[in-house]
Amino acid sequence: MRTIGRYAVLGLLGRGGMGAVFKAAMPRTGRVVAVKLLLPAEQLAATADMAELRRGFYREARLMASIRHPGVAQVLDVDEDASGRPFFVMEYYCNNLGAQLGEGPRVEEPCRRLGVEQALLVARQLAAALARLHHEGILHRDVKPFNLMLAERPGLGTGADFGGGCPLDEVKLIDFGLSRLRGEREAGRPRGAVVGSPYYAAPEQEADPGRADERADVFSAGVTLFRCLTGRLPQEGRSASSLRTGLDASFDAFFERCCHVDPARRPASARSLLAELDELAAHWARLRQAACSLPLEGMSPEPHGPAPAVWAQAAALRSRPLRQPLRGARERFGLDALWRPVACLPERFVPLGGAVLRDTQSGRVWERGGSPYALTLAGARAYADRLNAEGFAGRRGWRLPTVDELATLLLPEPDLRQLCLPGLFSPVQRRLWSADAKSFVAAWYVDAEHGFVWWQDATCEFHVRCVTSQEPATGV
Repeated sequence: MRTIGRYAVLGLLGRGGMGAVFKAAMPRTGRVVAVKLLLPAEQLAATADMAELRRGFYREARLMASIRHPGVAQVLDVDEDASGRPFFVMEYYCNNLGAQLGEGPRVEEPCRRLGVEQALLVARQLAAALARLHHEGILHRDVKPFNLMLAERPGLGTGADFGGGCPLDEVKLIDFGLSRLRGEREAGRPRGAVVGSPYYAAPEQEADPGRADERADVFSAGVTLFRCLTGRLPQEGRSASSLRTGLDASFDAFFERCCHVDPARRPASARSLLAELDELAAHWARLRQAACSLPLEGMSPEPHGPAPAVWAQAAALRSRPLRQPLRGARERFGLDALWRPVACLPERFVPLGGAVLRDTQSGRVWERGGSPYALTLAGARAYADRLNAEGFAGRRGWRLPTVDELATLLLPEPDLRQLCLPGLFSPVQRRLWSADAKSFVAAWYVDAEHGFVWWQDATCEFHVRCVTSQEPATGV
């Protein structure tokens, strides 16, 4: 399949029971978009009424297109391909919350965690989007991390103020294939078909999807926030405060309400949920302020992971780019099961003036900030060329770092000291391209905020933080 209607297919993004989603380019402009094509799985196609599936597919497109809200991905076009199969075109985003957490097919396994502030902002944006849907009588019924796309906020500046707060993502809710209008009768779905995703769907939705109301979406939002904060599921029976230092009884009480099996015990609406989340965010701000007012003596971070024998190899860090497929990548890059470095030395960097830092272990010199804007991989390479042409910081040899080099910037999950003291590197440049390719069309990057390595299509936009091994030409 090379085209879907007028759109040139660039690759498959994923598929579910109802259809497949492709990455595609718009005609003439080349803008990258996501195209969802009605392509039911074999089992569904054999048991469902295809006419009803078509009606349901168009209905999903209409529902998404009818909502104008920052938290809902926009539908740009609806049409049929040459075979008469309907499709609709949406905004495309490279990142989603599921990938950010590192959630795998076995959802019950632990995943990565977000910072508390970021997790609460994600939940508040999700609650606001759900409130907008519910106002129109729309129940989503499939709220989960992989249905929350993440769009980096534009216009964040150059990152010159390294003591400032970290930039945050905008949440875009997608996949209305399981949604239902209030009072609407279920149609086109085989009897007994599951509606929603295991662990995220509310108990009453699993038992009788047609009777679930707004509080089912509230339940799913609560599970999503619990997952973001703890890396676990609330069904495991442990409280949030027992799974993450810094959370307290107020968080536990919130999840006791939000994730209760009885819908009557939950917040009555998404608007009520948003109000509770606003209170919880204010409570966290007070906790953080109180913690950061305490003396930080004795909080110097300890080396994490295997001991000094690993760090002794730092001077021989690989600087030559390579092509590394997904298979074997964790072992090649020295990463754990959640794609984080197995060893890190937090205090290895020292400032060399305002714009650069030196790695005391390897001798390499890094930009303290990086590119002021997120760039495609081609743009990232051009940015490194500009640094060399300008002789940035009096040095030459600026280049994209390898994954091995970028991994030295990654720290364990934020502790109290990291929350209270500004970091040496700019927080604006959170996701950073590497020089290492995954394939002809994809490359590896690191998430400096959450400390992991992953890959993305070369047309995605991340920041750049260049490195050099060369000293100034003059005695700068």
